[in-house]
Amino acid sequence: MNTENSPAEMTFEQALGRLEAVVSAMEAGDLPLAEATSLYEDGMKLARVCSEMLAAAELKITRIQTAYGEQMRLPPEHGE
Repeated sequence: MNTENSPAEMTFEQALGRLEAVVSAMEAGDLPLAEATSLYEDGMKLARVCSEMLAAAELKITRIQTAYGEQMRLPPEHGE
Protein backbone atom coordinates (compact mmCIF):
# COMPACT_ATOMS: atom_id res chain seq x y z
CA MET A 1 0.00 0.00 0.00
CA ASN A 2 1.16 3.50 -0.67
CA THR A 3 0.08 4.95 2.65
CA GLU A 4 2.05 5.88 5.73
CA ASN A 5 -0.04 3.67 8.01
CA SER A 6 -0.76 -0.01 7.54
CA PRO A 7 -4.49 -0.84 7.61
CA ALA A 8 -4.16 -2.24 11.14
CA GLU A 9 -2.82 1.14 12.37
CA MET A 10 -5.61 3.19 10.78
CA THR A 11 -8.78 4.40 12.40
CA PHE A 12 -12.01 3.07 10.93
CA GLU A 13 -12.58 6.37 9.17
CA GLN A 14 -9.09 6.37 7.66
CA ALA A 15 -9.42 2.77 6.47
CA LEU A 16 -12.87 3.39 5.00
CA GLY A 17 -11.67 6.54 3.23
CA ARG A 18 -8.72 4.67 1.75
CA LEU A 19 -11.01 1.81 0.71
CA GLU A 20 -13.30 4.28 -1.05
CA ALA A 21 -10.28 5.73 -2.88
CA VAL A 22 -9.20 2.24 -3.95
CA VAL A 23 -12.69 1.46 -5.24
CA SER A 24 -12.81 4.72 -7.19
CA ALA A 25 -9.43 4.04 -8.78
CA MET A 26 -10.48 0.50 -9.69
CA GLU A 27 -13.79 1.68 -11.14
CA ALA A 28 -11.99 4.18 -13.38
CA GLY A 29 -10.59 1.16 -15.18
CA ASP A 30 -7.47 2.80 -16.60
CA LEU A 31 -4.88 1.09 -14.40
CA PRO A 32 -2.17 -1.27 -15.59
CA LEU A 33 -2.85 -4.86 -14.56
CA ALA A 34 -0.08 -4.97 -11.95
CA GLU A 35 -1.32 -1.79 -10.27
CA ALA A 36 -4.95 -2.93 -10.41
CA THR A 37 -3.98 -6.24 -8.81
CA SER A 38 -2.03 -4.48 -6.08
CA LEU A 39 -4.92 -2.10 -5.41
CA TYR A 40 -7.33 -5.03 -5.29
CA GLU A 41 -5.19 -6.68 -2.63
CA ASP A 42 -5.02 -3.41 -0.67
CA GLY A 43 -8.78 -3.08 -0.92
CA MET A 44 -9.35 -6.58 0.41
CA LYS A 45 -7.06 -5.89 3.37
CA LEU A 46 -8.86 -2.62 4.08
CA ALA A 47 -12.27 -4.27 3.79
CA ARG A 48 -11.22 -6.95 6.27
CA VAL A 49 -9.90 -4.36 8.73
CA CYS A 50 -13.11 -2.31 8.44
CA SER A 51 -15.22 -5.43 8.95
CA GLU A 52 -13.23 -6.42 12.03
CA MET A 53 -13.55 -2.92 13.49
CA LEU A 54 -17.31 -2.91 12.90
CA ALA A 55 -17.66 -6.34 14.50
CA ALA A 56 -15.67 -5.18 17.54
CA ALA A 57 -17.83 -2.06 17.86
CA GLU A 58 -21.01 -4.14 17.59
CA LEU A 59 -19.76 -6.52 20.28
CA LYS A 60 -18.89 -3.59 22.55
CA ILE A 61 -22.34 -2.07 22.08
CA THR A 62 -23.98 -5.42 22.85
CA ARG A 63 -21.93 -5.76 26.03
CA ILE A 64 -22.80 -2.22 27.10
CA GLN A 65 -26.49 -2.85 26.47
CA THR A 66 -26.33 -6.06 28.47
CA ALA A 67 -24.43 -4.45 31.35
CA TYR A 68 -26.59 -1.35 31.58
CA GLY A 69 -29.85 -2.59 30.08
CA GLU A 70 -31.42 -3.45 33.42
CA GLN A 71 -30.68 0.04 34.73
CA MET A 72 -32.42 1.64 31.76
CA ARG A 73 -35.74 -0.20 32.11
CA LEU A 74 -38.60 1.83 33.49
CA PRO A 75 -40.71 0.39 36.28
CA PRO A 76 -44.18 -0.75 35.15
CA GLU A 77 -47.01 1.76 35.42
CA HIS A 78 -49.76 1.18 38.01
CA GLY A 79 -52.65 -0.77 36.54
CA GLU A 80 -50.59 -2.75 34.03
